[in-house]
Amino acid sequence: MQTFLALVLAALAISGMVLLVLGPTKTFERTCVGRAHDAIVEGTPRAFVMVLGFLLRDDQRAETLARAMFKRLCDAPNPLGQLVYLILALGGHWSFVQGVEERLLDDGDAGGWTAATSAAFGIAVVTWVAACASDPGTVTRENVERYLDAYAYDGVMYGRKTCRTLGVDAPARSKWCVTTERRVARFDHFCVWINNSIGAWNLRYFLAFLAAQLGLVAYVAYACAYAVFRDLTRKDAWSLRFNQMTKTGERATLATDKMLFYRFVSYHYPTAFALWAFCTLATILIAVFLVYNLRLAAKNVTTNETFKRDDLREAVKAMRAEPTKIDFEKVMKNAYDVGVLRNLLEVLFPPVQSEHPWRVPCSFPQKTTSASKEKNA
Repeated sequence: MQTFLALVLAALAISGMVLLVLGPTKTFERTCVGRAHDAIVEGTPRAFVMVLGFLLRDDQRAETLARAMFKRLCDAPNPLGQLVYLILALGGHWSFVQGVEERLLDDGDAGGWTAATSAAFGIAVVTWVAACASDPGTVTRENVERYLDAYAYDGVMYGRKTCRTLGVDAPARSKWCVTTERRVARFDHFCVWINNSIGAWNLRYFLAFLAAQLGLVAYVAYACAYAVFRDLTRKDAWSLRFNQMTKTGERATLATDKMLFYRFVSYHYPTAFALWAFCTLATILIAVFLVYNLRLAAKNVTTNETFKRDDLREAVKAMRAEPTKIDFEKVMKNAYDVGVLRNLLEVLFPPVQSEHPWRVPCSFPQKTTSASKEKNA
């Protein structure tokens, strides 16, 4: 029962992440994924206010309190995502070592598994810390000229405009991050797992973080499956015959009845089975997300720009029906795409060096009173 609950929670958590990541995109906005995303984003606050109002017996007070809580959780940096990551990483590591490595793999040759586990876990945590503590490429009055030289205006998605908070020209591809309240060069998105913005300077660390997490969960999924199959073989469990009958009228074995096999493994190897199921799902999700981000990096497009380009594509589609001299092919061309190799080198070696490349995780520049003006910049 505990294994089943763990699998259900894991499936819900991963499904929630998929909805939150894919739901707002143009590709999925008119599908069940987009509708589910809208229902969650719009329905959750209303449901929470209703429950809070019932508990407090004061609807107005409940709405005020809920608004303050959502603002603190969603519109300001907070370590909640980092805490969840640490709980999953540390809890998963402890469960694997205690329930799989020591129980199923410790038979005299566990040294290699211990070293591999330590390496996979260590690399995953180190890349996470690097992503948390790295500067995304904060634009300031002192370095804005360098960013203006590095990222030219394309005249389509980006034109010259003034950042009202800093009082200087906003470099192309930069955006005011409403969560951390700073202008980020080549802004990509804000990641809750690292409590940090992703931009020109730390995109490489974010990609390394994703790759390391993918390596960790894929390793754990493989190790769990290998440990269970090896233990079943060592105990000759494949030859066991059960009361269930197959279609041919023979008594079922673990090799001939898949449902029997899953029930047997989940009962006798609950930790290994739960870790395998969660890490297998996580492997698929992280792999898709990593490939998506690598594809964007190879095309020199940011996540933020995908939404801009979707809007641009819709505008071009509407204008094509009208007589005009506009060269739509030129309009849709990505001016920042300089070839796959040079695009990836730009990610690995940003054109502008950060004056303060590292900071204490969770610490951000002091908020400015005029920051709210930049929400759509």
